[in-house]
Amino acid sequence: MAIVEENGERGVRLVECPKCEGPLEVEPVTVLRPGDQALQELFEGTLNLVSCEHCGASFALQVPVLFRDDEAQHLVYSVPTESHADWREAEQQMAAVTERIFAAEPDIDEPTCRLTVHRNEFIEKIALHCCGLDDRVVEYVKYQLLNHPSEDFGLDPVRHQLFFDFSQEDDENLGFLVFDRETNQATARTHLPIDAYNEIAEMLASSEKFGEELDLLFPGSYVSIERLNQ
Repeated sequence: MAIVEENGERGVRLVECPKCEGPLEVEPVTVLRPGDQALQELFEGTLNLVSCEHCGASFALQVPVLFRDDEAQHLVYSVPTESHADWREAEQQMAAVTERIFAAEPDIDEPTCRLTVHRNEFIEKIALHCCGLDDRVVEYVKYQLLNHPSEDFGLDPVRHQLFFDFSQEDDENLGFLVFDRETNQATARTHLPIDAYNEIAEMLASSEKFGEELDLLFPGSYVSIERLNQ
């Protein structure tokens, strides 16, 4: 992991190369908004990538990044952690900061806030928001796919993770990339008919009980099936 320290000038920060430990001055992107070029860089996997001038190694800066859609009042925080198991502490910190901010601004409606602790999660949450999909429903769908896999496609919640596949334009299916946890690489694709997603979304809109059940599953800002698997 690249160690980041504030330098106090124009957002420039001092980092240490994780390979050769040489010092580097960088200026990472820390805020994203809809339509930003940097948002496309995130989707392409090039945001905040740095090449060490001393040894030539390339690495991603491990810095917090905020996506903010002011018009929709939607925030997504990326707080890099050593593992998914660290989400609890990050969620508590985020809740404390959010509470402090909006306690000082009582006339402002509190936005929808989401926390992510992994780059893939951050990309997914933003993509779901941009596509107008409810991430709570998507996580519920993932849980069903991973824990009740079809006979012709074996998914294992211990070995696999699912991430929304926004690269495929398919009006009839909700696609997912299947990632291997050990290699952190996509190894396959799977999908669910979009009609099944719409049915669950309609049930959420019309059933207070179902909404309460989802709130129990995802009570905080970390809306992920990872919290159900621990």
